[in-house]
Amino acid sequence: MTKELKMKLAKVLIAFSFVLVFIGIGLGLDNKALINPVTGTHTIGNSNSDINITTTDAIIPPDSSGSESNNSQPSGPTGSSNVGENNSITTTSPSTGERQEQQQQPQSETDTTNNNLRNSIQNKYGITVRYGAETNGYTVGGLSSVMLSDANRINEVLNSLNYNLSLYPSGFFQETKQGNYSLTIYLLKRYSQDNVTGITDSTTKNVVISLATDYSFIESLHHEIYHYIEKYMFYRGANYTTWNSLNPSGFNYGNTNTSISYINTKDPYASFVNIYAQTDEYEDRASTFEYMMAPSEAGCLVTGTTIWKKAKYMCEQIDAVFQSVSPSVTEYWERYIYN
Repeated sequence: MTKELKMKLAKVLIAFSFVLVFIGIGLGLDNKALINPVTGTHTIGNSNSDINITTTDAIIPPDSSGSESNNSQPSGPTGSSNVGENNSITTTSPSTGERQEQQQQPQSETDTTNNNLRNSIQNKYGITVRYGAETNGYTVGGLSSVMLSDANRINEVLNSLNYNLSLYPSGFFQETKQGNYSLTIYLLKRYSQDNVTGITDSTTKNVVISLATDYSFIESLHHEIYHYIEKYMFYRGANYTTWNSLNPSGFNYGNTNTSISYINTKDPYASFVNIYAQTDEYEDRASTFEYMMAPSEAGCLVTGTTIWKKAKYMCEQIDAVFQSVSPSVTEYWERYIYN
């Protein structure tokens, strides 16, 4: 092989190496694994979940009346709206910065009641609540959404939200906010994937929980709230270093098994509350927290069971982080654990 031919071959190999590097970057080979929302459940970050998508086996068919349409406008996790004097609402798309005008309908008495209730919730708990046109075009985790616009349903949802937030200690959400973890709750009608019930987007410290209110959404609310508070807890130094020791020997998250699921077997000594809890340790704890916040005690939370031990571990971590949580007070989520 001549010297000139060797030089040409070397240049080709160098060029090919650069191509491989750029392909690697384009594929996002940065230790993040994106699971298709249709076949999986969530997006996993480097060390914990940044976007948690909660699903259900019950499917609600799309509304055939046409009163609520699927929104496809691009958007992001937060937005702003201002009511102008010309009976239009000017919204700013967080992703493009474009201002868009929509015709505003005359405000009804129920709309006024809803807005007052929403403001009361925001002031009391230090969170932000969005619904209706304020969520128009919201997309998250590869899913678009349908906004909730029925005033009567909004009123029902806001009252339910207000009550369930009251189950947490006074100052609980103000504490996370003061710790630079703010919370916004989006009340949606549904997502473009019908079996998705709730999503927590914690890719930044401005955490957004969105809920599909076509479902009985309270379970999802507490599930997603736990994702939110755990993100704050990790920021404050909490850890679950011995969590996996509570699982069956040889168990690996992601390998689901109905025989160790309480919801499937009704066995009080099951290791997980449901199949979804076997996705990863973050969903395990959030799913367990749902049961801790449930109106009635499940058999799997009886003292001494595996799930009771997991719940107790969680209570201890929350107690250690939150100043608004007093060790001398049995909080709502602790009432089945310390009884």
